[in-house]
Amino acid sequence: MKGGRNLTEERLEALEQKRLSAMAQKLKGLPLDKALKMGSGKNIVIEITDPDCTFCREAARFFQGRTDVTKHIFFFPLPMHKDAEPKIRYILCAKDKAKAYQDAMSGKLDDMKFQVCNDSDVDALIKVHGEATTQIGVTGTPLFFINGQPVMGANIPLIEKLLGDGK
Repeated sequence: MKGGRNLTEERLEALEQKRLSAMAQKLKGLPLDKALKMGSGKNIVIEITDPDCTFCREAARFFQGRTDVTKHIFFFPLPMHKDAEPKIRYILCAKDKAKAYQDAMSGKLDDMKFQVCNDSDVDALIKVHGEATTQIGVTGTPLFFINGQPVMGANIPLIEKLLGDGK
């Protein structure tokens, strides 16, 4: 501490912002056509999520019903969530992917009583999602890029600020 300031904390915050900015620069190469697209609003949101992540679910509740957002969702199953990958496969196999996503993010799939398809196209898509998240350096979820600005975690006040007043 120097003069009432935590210099270590300030330095760590600056390093994290630098890392997130570097990630944002790598967005240009993302295959958005391979992401799960939801909505058609003016705000472009790239979401990196895990269907078993508590904070991802909190953010999904926030975005539900917003008409000012177009989300491009990439899945990043965290190693500690053993049921995340089957849920991701279920979402990507579904005819109504948006509904399947909402079901997963609201916990409706937590009983794991659903059929998972065996589809080579879905296998390829899951691989693309893995490569995309590796390309930008994802280490955790949720991660958002709101109109190009990075937001780590379900930081709802920051997300609201970046989206503006539209709903």
